[in-house]
Amino acid sequence: MNERLSHSAALGESLPAPHLLDIVTRHTGATICVVDTSLNILYANEAYANWFKVRPKELLGRTLTSLYSEAARAQFGPHIDRALAGHEVTYQRQICNFEGHEVWFSISLHPWLDEDGQVGGLVNSALEVHELKVTTEALRAANQKIFSHMENSPLAVVELDAQLGLVHCSSRATEWFGWHHAAHQGESLLNLVGDGARVSALRKALHRLLAGAERQNRVEASFIRPDGSVQHCMWFNSALINPRGETVSIMCQIEDITERVAAADRLLHLAQHDSLTGLLNRGAFMVRAHEAVGSLDGQGGDATEGVVILFMDLDGFKDVNDLHGHHMGDTVLRLVAQRLGHVVRAGDTLARLGGDEFTILMRGKPSPQELQQFLDRLLQTFDTPFALPDTDGVQVTLGVSIGVAAHPPLPAQVDELLTRADHAMYEAKRRGKGSVHYAVPASA
Repeated sequence: MNERLSHSAALGESLPAPHLLDIVTRHTGATICVVDTSLNILYANEAYANWFKVRPKELLGRTLTSLYSEAARAQFGPHIDRALAGHEVTYQRQICNFEGHEVWFSISLHPWLDEDGQVGGLVNSALEVHELKVTTEALRAANQKIFSHMENSPLAVVELDAQLGLVHCSSRATEWFGWHHAAHQGESLLNLVGDGARVSALRKALHRLLAGAERQNRVEASFIRPDGSVQHCMWFNSALINPRGETVSIMCQIEDITERVAAADRLLHLAQHDSLTGLLNRGAFMVRAHEAVGSLDGQGGDATEGVVILFMDLDGFKDVNDLHGHHMGDTVLRLVAQRLGHVVRAGDTLARLGGDEFTILMRGKPSPQELQQFLDRLLQTFDTPFALPDTDGVQVTLGVSIGVAAHPPLPAQVDELLTRADHAMYEAKRRGKGSVHYAVPASA
């Protein structure tokens, strides 16, 4: 084997073979030894000998098994067996250095062939990779932490590339949206979320990040679950920018705000609706009325433009409270609201202003005949007595008095229309229950 190595070294024309071999093996930064198939050491460089605190020539003829502990032999034994079978083998293991510290080495075992082409032994080289190994392990541990945080976060996490293709998504994202990075790898998120107003703001927000207009943003989007329910989400998006100022990836952290939105909707509903009947309350009615009046062009040239306010007060309702109590009176008010709800047209606004007073806002300008037909249906609603529940068939008969204020001819002012309709209702009551009275301009 020494002759083979010397022959190889002799290829250097300017240096003697032993000197060239010494230079090559001394300055590689690696520990090197050559063994035969019985693991007898045929050659060792100085770096290898230093591990055993001897000179290289003192190792010649000794075996690897005599140099290492039983535990070490158990580690490298299978690798040596594989290399002696003719395979190139590379592995890593920790070796105790002079100071007693465990240091990581990358070890390569290369079979060498004798003159008959058979494996004559191994060339064993080891290079210290401790810093690289420590750094790699630290990076692996950091990535594992990040992955663990992503998986255990109450937020769904989605990573996108510079083309908005799906790179990774957490298990919560898979649970919520049905996406999986293995099945949807590289697929555009824009294709996954679909189109429509529910996600239009999200699409715009992601494009702003791609264009560099923003580094981070947040936006609300909603999705239809497989069961048909709506899931509302808040997306917190951030861009990773390279030194050239280009967006190379986007991280999306997604919060499920369905319950928060539902709670806000419930609060809004309570703020806008009468708690007894479920109809719009006075405040919501006034908002709708101002919207209707504000939508008019104010020129009076459109024959279909206008608004009509009907102010209604129940006839005989006081007797219900006096005879059956306020609890039953509340029940009757709910029954009245249900009946009125079946009469109003699509686009009309029905509200309870308080007590036994109800209003209807009609958009447009119905003809006198259309308005009269609608009023007749309202009056007919009260022809049938109201059956009181849990009273063994007790029924009450009510009527309604209606005041009508319309623009045109009255001014397009909500407060005045409502006041004039209220006054017209009282005039209807004076004329007899179940009557209708129209407010007219002051000059009429």
